[in-house]
Amino acid sequence: MSETSPDALFARSVIVTGTHYSATTLVGRMLECAPQFHLLHEPTNAAPTLGFDSTHPPHWYEFYDTNRHGDLREALTRFLTAQGFAAEVARRALRIRRPRQVLEVGRYVERKLPFLRDRKPAIFKDPFLAFSARTLQQADGLKVVLTVRHPCGFAESFARKVGAFDFNDFLQPALLEALPEEAETIARFAREPQSPLEQAALLWRVVYGFAARYLLDDPRTHVVRQDDLAMEPDATLDALLAFLDVPRNPAFDAFIEENLRAEAADFSGKGSYYKRNAKETLGKWRERLDPQQQASVRAMTEEVAARFGYGPESW
Repeated sequence: MSETSPDALFARSVIVTGTHYSATTLVGRMLECAPQFHLLHEPTNAAPTLGFDSTHPPHWYEFYDTNRHGDLREALTRFLTAQGFAAEVARRALRIRRPRQVLEVGRYVERKLPFLRDRKPAIFKDPFLAFSARTLQQADGLKVVLTVRHPCGFAESFARKVGAFDFNDFLQPALLEALPEEAETIARFAREPQSPLEQAALLWRVVYGFAARYLLDDPRTHVVRQDDLAMEPDATLDALLAFLDVPRNPAFDAFIEENLRAEAADFSGKGSYYKRNAKETLGKWRERLDPQQQASVRAMTEEVAARFGYGPESW
């Protein structure tokens, strides 16, 4: 098999996943510094703009189980190889309805041209692959980089920036079968939306409870905690690159200096997905959540959080 065949490129690709707001964008952009990879942004995003490839799944966090593995693999391989590029651009052009969408299609062309010029494996940067990563790892042997954030840190960002998650998206039969102990709670949250912090806590627990059961003990999985990336960026990066068998180059050093040691930090509003003073932002949840709110998130997530190194001292 040629090293640039679609199957070979797919087999050497890497998944970067976790909940949203867990540093998937940061880690994906960081790994883009490696010349061995292209970066493919959120290929299972349920509401993509015209600027990105997507499988257009019916749910956020769609679970492509073994019965649907072929559909997901085929789509990801097509995105990776830019198959049918000209026809795809034409289809997107026909969907333009607003001036902004002209720019989106232009960005799509800009993003896909490197895939046409140089065939390389991809970094599939996608929080919404959190469940399907299991399928791709088991069926195709893909390595999975799992990004994790402290439950309270995630919950605070979620409540401030999003505020709600429709748990009907988790009422997928295959997902409920994989996590039967969460089925009743998911159904209840779908029927009766709870507070933003409770929603965030359950979302975190479901995603990482799944990961703890199906991904964490596999040697093809590597965990990157936001805490470690903030406090020890060089050691964390070196461990990640060793896992991927990728040599460090000056572009990684420049990325860390610019994006993890940035002087300016936005502690409110939208902020940046990845460019911030990481140490200063790390513990902001302690200031923004009162003790009762922290205790509520802890009660819902503590058992799973311990599997990812968040012991009693982290609360």
